[in-house]
Amino acid sequence: MSPRAYSALRRAVQHVRFSGSSTPKRTPGFLVNQGTFHSCSLNTISTPRKTRGTIQPFRPMSSSALQHDVTVPRRWRAPVTRVLNNLDPRCLKISDIVDLSGLNEPRVTFGVATGRLTYFSKNPFPPGSRGFFYYHSRPGQAACAGEIRFRVVDVGSPSPSAADLFASGRDLLDYTGYRPWRIHLTQLYTAQRYDPIRRLLLSQGLISAAQDREAENQLSGVSLAQRPGRSTIIDRISDTFVIQLPAVTLNLAFIHNEGFIPSTPTMFKVFWRGRHEPDTVDPSDASWRVYEGHAVVRFELQRVLRTENYFKVKMGEVVLVLRILELLDPLDPDGAPFCLPEGGDFVQAQVPGQYWRMPLDRARKLGIITPSSFKTLEDLYLRESPPIEASSTSSAQ
Repeated sequence: MSPRAYSALRRAVQHVRFSGSSTPKRTPGFLVNQGTFHSCSLNTISTPRKTRGTIQPFRPMSSSALQHDVTVPRRWRAPVTRVLNNLDPRCLKISDIVDLSGLNEPRVTFGVATGRLTYFSKNPFPPGSRGFFYYHSRPGQAACAGEIRFRVVDVGSPSPSAADLFASGRDLLDYTGYRPWRIHLTQLYTAQRYDPIRRLLLSQGLISAAQDREAENQLSGVSLAQRPGRSTIIDRISDTFVIQLPAVTLNLAFIHNEGFIPSTPTMFKVFWRGRHEPDTVDPSDASWRVYEGHAVVRFELQRVLRTENYFKVKMGEVVLVLRILELLDPLDPDGAPFCLPEGGDFVQAQVPGQYWRMPLDRARKLGIITPSSFKTLEDLYLRESPPIEASSTSSAQ
């Protein structure tokens, strides 16, 4: 074939290739057809428009024209917003039930304003999180005490009323599995995103205008670094609470009649050790084992009767201690149990056999003890003891 004939044949083939319908090549994000680009989603095909050298919006074909290995993009769905107009556990309705199962930061409207709720960090709410939000409070509590909880209920129960469902339900637990999930009242005054909850509580009369003003005054000076959500909040000095042992630092916030004490590093390097040797007749010959797990504890006042159990204390001195009432993870990794003595035991310091303690002057300086909280602990634990004199010993171990 002559060179001129070959060139003419080549031009004819190219004309057919460009002008006919063809399947374009695919690259991420674009359809490419010999100089013609079309914006698109991955794994979709369309007939290219006859426009050269430009980027055109992609218009998908009907499903009947798609190839068998192509998937249709999922349509965007508007986020679901759950509307709540009631936090009073005495006035619940079936329509107040919300489902948070598996959701990460679900949108919830409290009254007229919408916000997002978190379970823990970036973890979603656990499966089966269906129930009622409600306000939990106790008689005689301080102005900034109280909390929003979530009561999980059995939606398949034949119970005819919301009140029965609520009564037979259980509070959602936090990530530890030992404490109720909650939004504490102090957080409503220190985090703007919780303000809709505060306004709903006010509108329902669950907190009074006077209580609202007092709580706002007590919490107005709390800085970002001191936000209550970053620590365990003790509503009353006599309350039990859950900690994890051993602990390098325990950050606690306190609510007293005198006001709110922000997050305070209360104690350092605390443990609990037990002895367990089945073949040992004398328990004192058994080796110490460090307990690793959660424990239910409370603050107490203790008059020292044996100085060897504490670091730098005087006989008869009164100190602040932390009593363990229950070990929540009583088995060690080998399955051997930890057993508390009857009545519990005190949290221990670094030295085996010595208890953690804090002198009263140090506890007052940190705001752990105030005149009202001291009287509470004194009535509970030192009622039969002689009056307490101010301590002047060194800081807590």
